[in-house]
Amino acid sequence: MLDKILEIDYSLLYLINSRWTAAWADQFFPLITDLHKTQYFRLIVIPLVFGLYIWRRGLKKAFIMFFFCLASLGLSDGIGNHLFKKQFERPRPGDTAGVEVQVRSPYGGYSFVSNHASNMFGFASYNAFMFPPAAVPLFALASLIGYSRVYNGVHFPSDVLVGALLGILCGYLMSQTCRWIFRKMDQKVKRT
Repeated sequence: MLDKILEIDYSLLYLINSRWTAAWADQFFPLITDLHKTQYFRLIVIPLVFGLYIWRRGLKKAFIMFFFCLASLGLSDGIGNHLFKKQFERPRPGDTAGVEVQVRSPYGGYSFVSNHASNMFGFASYNAFMFPPAAVPLFALASLIGYSRVYNGVHFPSDVLVGALLGILCGYLMSQTCRWIFRKMDQKVKRT
């Protein structure tokens, strides 16, 4: 069973990384893969998200929402790094014997799971559960970044898939915790 999964994983990696390529994609995907680490992301997306929180829920609840958004990212990143990467110690595609890959962006550490995918899907799912109209653009962005990790040759498709599932779970848990706190806050206001 594991052999069949690895065979599919390697085949998909080969298709995405070596066959389904284009000159524009060779330029685009290395740029998009670390989008969340750019100054543009920090100066535009983070204030935009916080502003959306304020607009939809007011300042007090916006801080709570922002805290749980960060908690979702921290949880998915921590679990991905400590419970998966350090336990499985799966080498990156470029460091795996018998796997030929075109590496298009820098990497370090182990491969399983993709923390880029878990973080972006955690961010997307948390915000999608809190604001359902944001689901499509956020999941599209998370999928694009997840795909970029395979295209760039720094992750296997299974790394991205499991990372995405981990992120969705963490985003869901943190959004439900945040909603529970909001319900408690609203009940307290109604009683007074």
